[in-house]
Amino acid sequence: MPVTSSSETFATFFDDWLNHHRQLIEQLAHFADEASTSVTQVEEESLVTKFLSHCLQYYQEKSSAMSVAGEDLYDFFSPPWLNSYEKLILWIGGFKPGMVFKLITTSVNDLTSHQKDQLESIRLETQRRERALTRGFALLQQSVGDPLLMVRFKNIGALRLGEREQPGMKEEEAMEVLKKEMTEVMKNADQLRCVTVEKVVEVLNPRQAVKLLRAVGEFYLRLRDLGVQIETLL
Repeated sequence: MPVTSSSETFATFFDDWLNHHRQLIEQLAHFADEASTSVTQVEEESLVTKFLSHCLQYYQEKSSAMSVAGEDLYDFFSPPWLNSYEKLILWIGGFKPGMVFKLITTSVNDLTSHQKDQLESIRLETQRRERALTRGFALLQQSVGDPLLMVRFKNIGALRLGEREQPGMKEEEAMEVLKKEMTEVMKNADQLRCVTVEKVVEVLNPRQAVKLLRAVGEFYLRLRDLGVQIETLL
């Protein structure tokens, strides 16, 4: 009986998760409709919480899958369960956190001056952390094809094992250290994605949060559906 890989297991989870995602976006679209006067603030808050929990589930499942991925680890940086159009927006295996601020400007038109100041502060901090992660990830990518940079991971591996630097450390051991470093970068990127959205939602009122999350969800679904349509024609 063939063994199911970590990435294949996650791909199955993703299919189910995506179906639920579409259902939640439909609810957000209904709640965001200005004509939907029957929707209460409590209901809006409940749906926002449900949607954020849904997104958190994705990252929890992803983290669990990556922890046992082995050689499948690299699939999570260029996921085979995504189409070519979805991959256009990939940043360290997912969406770039700063994208949420662009979607705010197109989906929420009643921000107060205080909210704008708060969001700008979050945006700048997010941008700073994005740059730091981008630099770290670039070094990891470069090290894969650069024998001189690979020495760094051999040395790190030796230090973590409580040993002295060993110039003769096996390449396989260096690659294991590299994979641990890549997992850590992905973990930090996913954490920034979640924290950024959570902080932004905290600034918004329930109706504004519904509008933003609807815009975020619909943007992704349009990108995915367009990619599927184009790949079907090729």
